[in-house]
Amino acid sequence: MFVIVTAMALQRFEKLSPDRKQRLLAAAAGEFATKGYDRAVLSVIAEKSGMGKASVYYYFADKVDLHATVLAEAWKKLGAEGKIDLKTLTAETFWPEFETVTLKNLELCNREPWLLAVSKMLNRAILNPTGKGVISEYVEKRRAWEAAFIGRGQELSVVRKDVPPELLMTISLGASHASNLWLLDHMEELGPKKISHLAIQTFKIYCSILSPAFARIAH
Repeated sequence: MFVIVTAMALQRFEKLSPDRKQRLLAAAAGEFATKGYDRAVLSVIAEKSGMGKASVYYYFADKVDLHATVLAEAWKKLGAEGKIDLKTLTAETFWPEFETVTLKNLELCNREPWLLAVSKMLNRAILNPTGKGVISEYVEKRRAWEAAFIGRGQELSVVRKDVPPELLMTISLGASHASNLWLLDHMEELGPKKISHLAIQTFKIYCSILSPAFARIAH
């Protein structure tokens, strides 16, 4: 994973202890990921988090705020936008920095199951956008980030220029999010070591698709 929402939690949410905040985010992420926004139930989230429904409403105005906060909190931890300054990248550091962020995000998802749940939800949204609600805001923000990423790569001559930018962005998003989702879906089954190895190999494939070298071979 940017600030993706206009609705936000009440300020008192920030005053929660780290443990209570983590339990609430985990319960909400699990409910939204498994049932979707429309079918998610606040009382179920409250029960799973160990808090009463009244307490949830003390920290959030409604389900929209809670959903938005879960996504925003996940992006604070996972978003490349907050970890990489595109302007300072060079041809030598461009791909290595993105690889480092990818591997660190997988490690975070392995350590914090609620991030795993949200990551799956957001990667599915990129692959199958519905154009509705907070998720659509994420999709648009993610596309804007991808456009900036590709543009910077082309400036540095490490991303191919032989196809229209919009098409290249569509290919890039499709490849990266489909592979991300596969890795996330198999994380618990394969374990962190195997997933890390596969992530590196997948990243190499992704780089080759976008690289000028692959374009020359294709011609």
